Amino acid sequence: MRAGMLVAALATLACAWTVASSLAAPARTIAITVDDLPFVGYGLALTGIQEETAKLLSALKRNRVPAIGFVNEDKLEVEGQFEAQVALLQAWLDAGMELGNHGYGHIDFNSTPRERYEEAVLKGEVATRRLLARRGARPRYYRHPFTHTGPTREAKAAFEAFLGAHDYAVAPFTVEDADYLFAKAYSDARRAGNAALAEKVRTAYLDHQDTMLAFFEAESRDLFARDVPQILLIHANELNAGAMEEVLARLRKRGYGFVSLDEALRDESYRSPDGYVGKVGPSWLHRWRAGRGGDVQSALRREPDPPPWVMRLVQGVP
Repeated sequence: MRAGMLVAALATLACAWTVASSLAAPARTIAITVDDLPFVGYGLALTGIQEETAKLLSALKRNRVPAIGFVNEDKLEVEGQFEAQVALLQAWLDAGMELGNHGYGHIDFNSTPRERYEEAVLKGEVATRRLLARRGARPRYYRHPFTHTGPTREAKAAFEAFLGAHDYAVAPFTVEDADYLFAKAYSDARRAGNAALAEKVRTAYLDHQDTMLAFFEAESRDLFARDVPQILLIHANELNAGAMEEVLARLRKRGYGFVSLDEALRDESYRSPDGYVGKVGPSWLHRWRAGRGGDVQSALRREPDPPPWVMRLVQGVP
Protein backbone atom coordinates (compact mmCIF):
# COMPACT_ATOMS: atom_id res chain seq x y z
CA MET A 1 0.00 0.00 0.00
CA ARG A 2 2.79 2.39 0.93
CA ALA A 3 4.52 1.78 -2.41
CA GLY A 4 1.27 2.35 -4.25
CA MET A 5 0.64 5.56 -2.35
CA LEU A 6 4.17 6.75 -3.16
CA VAL A 7 3.69 6.04 -6.87
CA ALA A 8 0.38 7.92 -6.82
CA ALA A 9 1.96 10.86 -5.03
CA LEU A 10 4.82 11.01 -7.49
CA ALA A 11 2.37 10.87 -10.39
CA THR A 12 0.40 13.75 -8.88
CA LEU A 13 3.58 15.79 -8.46
CA ALA A 14 4.64 15.04 -12.02
CA CYS A 15 1.25 16.14 -13.30
CA ALA A 16 1.41 19.34 -11.24
CA TRP A 17 4.93 20.05 -12.51
CA THR A 18 3.77 19.57 -16.12
CA VAL A 19 0.87 21.98 -15.61
CA ALA A 20 3.11 24.54 -13.88
CA SER A 21 5.70 24.25 -16.63
CA SER A 22 3.09 24.83 -19.32
CA LEU A 23 1.86 27.89 -17.45
CA ALA A 24 5.41 29.20 -16.95
CA ALA A 25 6.43 28.74 -20.58
CA PRO A 26 4.16 30.76 -22.91
CA ALA A 27 3.67 29.39 -26.40
CA ARG A 28 4.90 32.66 -27.89
CA THR A 29 7.62 35.09 -26.85
CA ILE A 30 8.44 38.62 -27.90
CA ALA A 31 11.23 41.11 -27.25
CA ILE A 32 10.43 44.82 -27.05
CA THR A 33 12.87 47.18 -28.80
CA VAL A 34 12.41 50.95 -28.79
CA ASP A 35 14.10 53.26 -31.31
CA ASP A 36 14.98 56.98 -31.39
CA LEU A 37 15.91 57.58 -27.76
CA PRO A 38 15.86 59.76 -25.82
CA PHE A 39 12.44 60.67 -27.27
CA VAL A 40 10.51 61.79 -30.34
CA GLY A 41 8.52 64.68 -28.94
CA TYR A 42 6.84 66.29 -31.95
CA GLY A 43 7.14 69.68 -30.26
CA LEU A 44 6.67 68.45 -26.69
CA ALA A 45 8.56 70.49 -24.07
CA LEU A 46 11.31 68.89 -21.97
CA THR A 47 9.06 68.55 -18.92
CA GLY A 48 6.52 66.70 -21.05
CA ILE A 49 9.21 64.44 -22.48
CA GLN A 50 10.40 63.64 -18.96
CA GLU A 51 6.85 62.80 -17.87
CA GLU A 52 6.14 60.63 -20.92
CA THR A 53 9.47 58.80 -20.57
CA ALA A 54 8.65 58.06 -16.93
CA LYS A 55 5.22 56.78 -17.98
CA LEU A 56 6.68 54.49 -20.65
CA LEU A 57 9.34 53.07 -18.34
CA SER A 58 6.88 52.65 -15.49
CA ALA A 59 4.61 50.51 -17.67
CA LEU A 60 7.52 48.31 -18.77
CA LYS A 61 8.91 47.96 -15.27
CA ARG A 62 5.54 47.37 -13.61
CA ASN A 63 4.86 44.54 -16.06
CA ARG A 64 8.39 43.14 -15.66
CA VAL A 65 9.12 43.53 -19.35
CA PRO A 66 12.77 43.76 -20.41
CA ALA A 67 13.40 46.21 -23.24
CA ILE A 68 16.27 47.79 -25.10
CA GLY A 69 16.29 51.38 -26.28
CA PHE A 70 18.34 52.48 -29.29
CA VAL A 71 19.92 55.91 -28.95
CA ASN A 72 20.42 58.74 -31.43
CA GLU A 73 22.99 60.79 -29.51
CA ASP A 74 22.49 63.85 -31.68
CA LYS A 75 19.15 64.21 -29.85
CA LEU A 76 21.11 64.94 -26.66
CA GLU A 77 22.48 68.14 -28.11
CA VAL A 78 19.59 70.45 -27.32
CA GLU A 79 20.85 73.86 -26.18
CA GLY A 80 20.81 74.07 -22.41
CA GLN A 81 19.41 70.54 -22.06
CA PHE A 82 22.36 68.17 -22.58
CA GLU A 83 22.47 66.89 -19.00
CA ALA A 84 18.68 66.59 -18.85
CA GLN A 85 18.66 64.60 -22.10
CA VAL A 86 21.41 62.30 -20.81
CA ALA A 87 19.35 61.85 -17.64
CA LEU A 88 16.57 60.40 -19.80
CA LEU A 89 18.97 57.68 -20.92
CA GLN A 90 20.02 57.15 -17.32
CA ALA A 91 16.36 56.63 -16.47
CA TRP A 92 16.23 53.71 -18.92
CA LEU A 93 19.18 52.07 -17.19
CA ASP A 94 17.75 52.79 -13.74
CA ALA A 95 14.57 51.00 -14.83
CA GLY A 96 16.62 47.91 -15.69
CA MET A 97 16.56 48.36 -19.46
CA GLU A 98 19.45 48.14 -21.93
CA LEU A 99 20.74 50.76 -24.36
CA GLY A 100 21.98 50.23 -27.88
CA ASN A 101 23.34 52.39 -30.72
CA HIS A 102 21.05 53.84 -33.42
CA GLY A 103 23.63 56.07 -35.07
CA TYR A 104 24.41 59.74 -34.66
CA GLY A 105 22.06 61.80 -36.79
CA HIS A 106 19.80 58.89 -37.80
CA ILE A 107 21.38 58.99 -41.27
CA ASP A 108 20.41 56.68 -44.11
CA PHE A 109 22.92 54.07 -45.26
CA ASN A 110 21.33 54.16 -48.73
CA SER A 111 22.42 57.75 -49.31
CA THR A 112 25.53 58.02 -47.12
CA PRO A 113 29.11 56.94 -47.97
CA ARG A 114 30.03 53.94 -45.85
CA GLU A 115 32.97 55.68 -44.16
CA ARG A 116 30.72 58.52 -42.97
CA TYR A 117 28.06 56.03 -41.90
CA GLU A 118 30.66 54.20 -39.81
CA GLU A 119 31.75 57.50 -38.24
CA ALA A 120 28.13 58.02 -37.14
CA VAL A 121 28.28 54.72 -35.22
CA LEU A 122 31.34 55.80 -33.23
CA LYS A 123 30.08 59.35 -32.72
CA GLY A 124 26.74 57.92 -31.60
CA GLU A 125 28.08 55.84 -28.71
CA VAL A 126 29.99 58.39 -26.60
CA ALA A 127 27.45 59.22 -23.87
CA THR A 128 25.84 55.79 -24.03
CA ARG A 129 29.15 54.01 -23.56
CA ARG A 130 29.99 56.26 -20.59
CA LEU A 131 26.66 55.54 -18.89
CA LEU A 132 26.98 51.79 -19.46
CA ALA A 133 30.61 51.72 -18.28
CA ARG A 134 29.49 52.90 -14.85
CA ARG A 135 27.56 49.62 -14.65
CA GLY A 136 30.37 47.49 -16.00
CA ALA A 137 28.62 47.15 -19.35
CA ARG A 138 29.00 48.40 -22.93
CA PRO A 139 26.76 48.97 -25.95
CA ARG A 140 26.35 45.63 -27.70
CA TYR A 141 23.67 46.11 -30.35
CA TYR A 142 23.38 48.41 -33.33
CA ARG A 143 20.17 49.11 -35.20
CA HIS A 144 20.39 50.73 -38.62
CA PRO A 145 18.33 53.92 -38.99
CA PHE A 146 15.28 53.16 -41.17
CA THR A 147 16.53 49.53 -40.85
CA HIS A 148 18.33 50.13 -44.15
CA THR A 149 21.18 47.65 -43.93
CA GLY A 150 23.14 48.58 -47.06
CA PRO A 151 22.52 49.60 -50.67
CA THR A 152 24.72 46.81 -52.08
CA ARG A 153 25.79 43.39 -50.93
CA GLU A 154 29.39 44.61 -50.70
CA ALA A 155 28.53 47.68 -48.60
CA LYS A 156 26.35 45.59 -46.31
CA ALA A 157 29.09 42.99 -45.74
CA ALA A 158 31.79 45.61 -45.18
CA PHE A 159 29.69 47.49 -42.65
CA GLU A 160 28.80 44.34 -40.75
CA ALA A 161 32.52 43.53 -40.58
CA PHE A 162 33.06 47.03 -39.15
CA LEU A 163 30.38 46.39 -36.53
CA GLY A 164 31.97 43.08 -35.59
CA ALA A 165 35.36 44.73 -35.21
CA HIS A 166 33.77 47.15 -32.71
CA ASP A 167 31.96 44.39 -30.80
CA TYR A 168 28.50 45.25 -32.10
CA ALA A 169 25.84 42.86 -33.32
CA VAL A 170 23.01 43.91 -35.61
CA ALA A 171 19.66 44.19 -33.83
CA PRO A 172 17.05 42.65 -36.12
CA PHE A 173 13.29 42.99 -35.86
CA THR A 174 10.42 40.87 -37.10
CA VAL A 175 7.36 43.02 -36.33
CA GLU A 176 6.85 46.72 -36.96
CA ASP A 177 3.57 48.59 -37.09
CA ALA A 178 4.28 52.07 -38.51
CA ASP A 179 3.81 53.48 -35.02
CA TYR A 180 5.65 56.65 -36.05
CA LEU A 181 2.74 57.56 -38.36
CA PHE A 182 0.13 57.05 -35.67
CA ALA A 183 2.40 58.86 -33.18
CA LYS A 184 2.56 61.99 -35.34
CA ALA A 185 -1.22 62.07 -35.74
CA TYR A 186 -1.70 61.39 -32.02
CA SER A 187 0.68 64.15 -30.93
CA ASP A 188 -0.83 66.63 -33.39
CA ALA A 189 -4.30 65.90 -31.98
CA ARG A 190 -3.07 66.37 -28.42
CA ARG A 191 -1.32 69.64 -29.29
CA ALA A 192 -4.60 70.83 -30.84
CA GLY A 193 -6.55 69.86 -27.73
CA ASN A 194 -8.61 67.29 -29.66
CA ALA A 195 -8.83 64.50 -27.09
CA ALA A 196 -11.45 62.57 -29.07
CA LEU A 197 -9.28 62.41 -32.17
CA ALA A 198 -6.22 61.48 -30.11
CA GLU A 199 -8.15 58.56 -28.59
CA LYS A 200 -9.39 57.49 -32.03
CA VAL A 201 -5.79 57.42 -33.30
CA ARG A 202 -4.64 55.52 -30.22
CA THR A 203 -7.31 52.85 -30.70
CA ALA A 204 -6.53 52.57 -34.41
CA TYR A 205 -2.86 52.11 -33.55
CA LEU A 206 -3.55 49.27 -31.14
CA ASP A 207 -5.84 47.58 -33.65
CA HIS A 208 -3.25 47.97 -36.43
CA GLN A 209 -0.58 46.48 -34.19
CA ASP A 210 -2.81 43.42 -33.71
CA THR A 211 -3.21 43.20 -37.48
CA MET A 212 0.53 43.36 -38.04
CA LEU A 213 1.22 40.78 -35.36
CA ALA A 214 -1.23 38.39 -37.02
CA PHE A 215 0.48 38.97 -40.38
CA PHE A 216 3.98 38.31 -39.10
CA GLU A 217 2.86 35.35 -37.01
CA ALA A 218 1.52 33.81 -40.23
CA GLU A 219 4.83 34.60 -41.96
CA SER A 220 6.68 32.83 -39.14
CA ARG A 221 4.56 29.71 -39.43
CA ASP A 222 4.89 29.71 -43.21
CA LEU A 223 8.69 29.87 -43.02
CA PHE A 224 9.39 27.75 -39.94
CA ALA A 225 6.15 25.84 -39.29
CA ARG A 226 6.10 27.35 -35.79
CA ASP A 227 5.96 30.60 -33.90
CA VAL A 228 9.51 31.95 -33.63
CA PRO A 229 10.34 34.55 -30.96
CA GLN A 230 9.24 37.88 -32.36
CA ILE A 231 11.11 41.18 -31.98
CA LEU A 232 8.86 44.24 -31.96
CA LEU A 233 10.21 47.56 -33.24
CA ILE A 234 8.51 50.67 -31.86
CA HIS A 235 9.64 54.22 -31.02
CA ALA A 236 9.99 56.36 -27.91
CA ASN A 237 7.03 58.73 -28.22
CA GLU A 238 3.86 59.94 -26.51
CA LEU A 239 1.71 57.34 -28.22
CA ASN A 240 3.64 54.38 -26.90
CA ALA A 241 3.99 56.00 -23.47
CA GLY A 242 0.23 56.36 -23.25
CA ALA A 243 -0.64 53.02 -24.85
CA MET A 244 2.07 50.75 -23.41
CA GLU A 245 -0.10 49.18 -20.70
CA GLU A 246 -2.64 48.12 -23.32
CA VAL A 247 0.06 47.10 -25.80
CA LEU A 248 1.44 44.69 -23.21
CA ALA A 249 -2.04 43.48 -22.21
CA ARG A 250 -2.93 42.74 -25.82
CA LEU A 251 0.34 40.91 -26.35
CA ARG A 252 -0.36 38.74 -23.32
CA LYS A 253 -3.86 38.06 -24.67
CA ARG A 254 -2.23 36.78 -27.87
CA GLY A 255 -0.24 34.32 -25.74
CA TYR A 256 3.06 36.18 -25.59
CA GLY A 257 5.57 36.14 -22.80
CA PHE A 258 8.23 38.83 -22.73
CA VAL A 259 11.91 38.09 -23.22
CA SER A 260 15.08 40.11 -23.69
CA LEU A 261 16.59 40.69 -27.10
CA ASP A 262 19.41 38.36 -26.06
CA GLU A 263 16.97 35.56 -25.34
CA ALA A 264 15.00 36.01 -28.57
CA LEU A 265 18.20 35.85 -30.60
CA ARG A 266 19.14 32.48 -29.09
CA ASP A 267 16.43 30.86 -31.19
CA GLU A 268 17.88 29.00 -34.17
CA SER A 269 15.64 30.93 -36.58
CA TYR A 270 17.88 33.96 -36.06
CA ARG A 271 20.77 32.06 -37.57
CA SER A 272 18.90 31.93 -40.89
CA PRO A 273 20.65 33.80 -43.72
CA ASP A 274 19.57 37.39 -44.34
CA GLY A 275 19.29 37.32 -48.10
CA TYR A 276 17.88 40.80 -48.60
CA VAL A 277 19.71 43.67 -50.29
CA GLY A 278 17.66 46.67 -51.39
CA LYS A 279 16.36 50.15 -50.68
CA VAL A 280 13.78 49.40 -47.98
CA GLY A 281 14.15 48.01 -44.48
CA PRO A 282 11.93 44.93 -44.23
CA SER A 283 11.28 42.53 -41.40
CA TRP A 284 13.86 39.81 -40.89
CA LEU A 285 11.11 37.33 -41.70
CA HIS A 286 11.11 38.76 -45.24
CA ARG A 287 14.91 38.73 -45.27
CA TRP A 288 14.94 35.07 -44.32
CA ARG A 289 12.45 34.39 -47.09
CA ALA A 290 14.90 36.07 -49.48
CA GLY A 291 17.67 33.89 -48.08
CA ARG A 292 15.64 30.87 -49.18
CA GLY A 293 15.14 32.30 -52.65
CA GLY A 294 11.59 33.46 -51.92
CA ASP A 295 9.69 36.42 -53.35
CA VAL A 296 10.23 39.33 -50.94
CA GLN A 297 8.39 41.90 -53.03
CA SER A 298 5.24 39.80 -52.96
CA ALA A 299 5.53 39.48 -49.18
CA LEU A 300 5.99 43.24 -48.83
CA ARG A 301 2.91 43.90 -50.96
CA ARG A 302 0.88 41.65 -48.68
CA GLU A 303 1.75 43.66 -45.56
CA PRO A 304 -1.31 45.49 -44.22
CA ASP A 305 -1.23 49.28 -44.47
CA PRO A 306 -2.36 51.74 -41.76
CA PRO A 307 -5.90 53.08 -42.22
CA PRO A 308 -6.06 55.68 -45.02
CA TRP A 309 -7.59 58.27 -42.70
CA VAL A 310 -4.50 58.10 -40.48
CA MET A 311 -2.29 58.65 -43.51
CA ARG A 312 -4.39 61.67 -44.46
CA LEU A 313 -3.98 63.11 -40.95
CA VAL A 314 -0.21 62.76 -41.14
CA GLN A 315 -0.12 64.36 -44.57
CA GLY A 316 -2.42 67.19 -43.50
CA VAL A 317 -5.00 66.23 -46.11
CA PRO A 318 -8.66 66.83 -45.12
